[in-house]
Amino acid sequence: MKKLALVLGGGSSKGYAHIGVLKALEKNGIKPDIIVGTSMGALVGGFYCAGISVERLEDLAEKFNSLGPFSLYSALFKDNLLNVDKVKRLINKELKDKTHDECDIKFVSVSTELNLGKEYHFDSGLLRESVLASISIPGVFPRFKKGENVFVDGGLLNNLPEDVAKEYMPDAVIISVDVIGDYSKQIEKQRMKTVETIMNATTLMTQTIMNSKPKLADLRIEISQPNVSQMDFSKKSAQRAIHKGASVTRQYIAKIKQLLRIKDDQPKKAEKPKTVNSVIAKDSEQIKSEHIKSKGRTAKKQKI
Repeated sequence: MKKLALVLGGGSSKGYAHIGVLKALEKNGIKPDIIVGTSMGALVGGFYCAGISVERLEDLAEKFNSLGPFSLYSALFKDNLLNVDKVKRLINKELKDKTHDECDIKFVSVSTELNLGKEYHFDSGLLRESVLASISIPGVFPRFKKGENVFVDGGLLNNLPEDVAKEYMPDAVIISVDVIGDYSKQIEKQRMKTVETIMNATTLMTQTIMNSKPKLADLRIEISQPNVSQMDFSKKSAQRAIHKGASVTRQYIAKIKQLLRIKDDQPKKAEKPKTVNSVIAKDSEQIKSEHIKSKGRTAKKQKI
């Protein structure tokens, strides 16, 4: 069996689909050796690598009703439009002081160092810092500061970091998950026009950059979700995204097993479909056989 590098892209609440992806893989006994995540992909991937179960992730997603209300005070004095204390509390509570080295599955998050304008990869230290640095959407979430460095959302430069997975595990099978898909098909709700405009603009930019890069994944799973708004963190939206992620991934399980060289223990032989002609032929043979037997019995009786 070959090693698996799973790449989880950004997409805000659309990224809940990653939970469905992990759920489908786990149900089929497929475990990644490394997860490389950007933005929401880093959040889901970081939690999973920390040992948080798919069931717990699903429960957290469904209970996480909102990111907090729009705050003019936050916009003017805290560098972000939303009150995101709830997000920080959740990350700190679930990840605590767990480090990258304590994970059974290697985890790498992708962020953008704003001052230098360069991509940055977190592969050591506290998991919670790696996640926070990757999900900091400019203007929506607060910047993440570490020393003199200022980090924002990794999606600005690399929303689907297949190249990073290749760098860390060059011989692995790379499977990437794009939860945005075709930008032209996105239908965003306009409940918070300022935030939605920022999200749409960011999505357009990240998808354009992604499409300009060479495709390095052995398999790229595109989960189009035009009916899931990126800023809708309701239970219904979460359930819809998770279900979509699982259902789309199930369609690729056979292909994934083939790439990983996983063989089923007892593969079932496909039965040859019955046709009308084969049924008629079988019946004709049976009638012919019974006729011969009947004829033989009659001959014996006559001879006696």
